[in-house]
Amino acid sequence: MANNIAFQVQGKTTRINVTTTANTVSILADSPCNQLRIHNGTAAEVFIRVGTASTDDVVIPVAGTPAYGVVLHNNQTIVITAQKQSANTAASSLYVSAIAATGTGIVYVTPGEGL
Repeated sequence: MANNIAFQVQGKTTRINVTTTANTVSILADSPCNQLRIHNGTAAEVFIRVGTASTDDVVIPVAGTPAYGVVLHNNQTIVITAQKQSANTAASSLYVSAIAATGTGIVYVTPGEGL
């Protein structure tokens, strides 16, 4: 569970190449944890979604039609608590999906815990 210490990395960082089509990847931690440090390393806004299935693709919301996901502004880093733990087993996989409204980008995701 999350605590009030500095973010502790608990797995490998995954790079997501972002385009205008959702790219969804599995995130596996070295030990069970339920937080992710997500960094948008581009000059464009991207939308991300954390899910429990490989089919939990993010879509860009349009006026009047909400969608699952969070906007990540250019060069922004956030730490989020996921809905389940990520661990180094297929049964405990978390999935992160990213999409850009226009252009391309890069998002980095690191499993761990802390602030």
